[in-house]
Amino acid sequence: MPELPGFVLAPYGTLFSSALATYDQIRKAYERIFPGSPVRLAFTSHLMIKKLKQKEGISVQSLPAALEELCDLGSESVVVQSLQIVPGGEFHQVAAMVQGLKGKSLAFSRLEIGLPLLSDLADCRKVSSLLPALCSGPASRRDPEREAVLLVGHGTGHPAGALYSLMAQVLKREHRNVFLGTMKGFSGLADLLPELKGSGVRVVRLLPFLLVAGGHAENDIFGQSHSSWKSALEREGYEVVADRRGLCQSPEIVSLFLEHTGNALEKMKNG
Repeated sequence: MPELPGFVLAPYGTLFSSALATYDQIRKAYERIFPGSPVRLAFTSHLMIKKLKQKEGISVQSLPAALEELCDLGSESVVVQSLQIVPGGEFHQVAAMVQGLKGKSLAFSRLEIGLPLLSDLADCRKVSSLLPALCSGPASRRDPEREAVLLVGHGTGHPAGALYSLMAQVLKREHRNVFLGTMKGFSGLADLLPELKGSGVRVVRLLPFLLVAGGHAENDIFGQSHSSWKSALEREGYEVVADRRGLCQSPEIVSLFLEHTGNALEKMKNG
């Protein structure tokens, strides 16, 4: 009987129950696709682990602890699936840890990392093709002359932030009046407003380009503060439709992560 691989799902972390529920749905999707394989959720942020335990009494493993548990369970091959948007600094820290463990302190014969949501042009095109599924209702119900879609990502100062710009260009080419901005990095809301105004729309569907709708969504995108994207757009006279779902509430997006995990498994077989 072939040995079943183990899986560790590795997001940064969250304190929000709705986001935790989304992570749990991702874990269940992996358990359905890989029946019998152990699947663990591990936050890469020790601060998030500590705060979640203090505030909510909920324990989530660190990545080293999850890997140690899978080792104790007898898993010989493990895929650590990055749950990030782009391969920025956080991803590279995880990748360095995985690379450092290969053949060393833990007795895994094979250990690989699954890539984030966006790693190349092909990934951007796949995500763009899912836009109708990401927005509420079928695509035919959005009148692009009246309603724009504004996706808001986290952003990063890492060179991998260029993938946000690539994603924005793909969306612009394949859809009408669909924009992508970031809270940190290029393009911010101020960068997008001239183009948004030039579109002539008066309704903006605001949608997190985040895997889960946690603190950034509730505070920075939809919050009541003067600095939130929703407040800023309303000051500009737009009617804002607040679509509060994270990307991974879409089964199609989860399928893209499963595809990346499958690529990591193939690499194990051929490596």
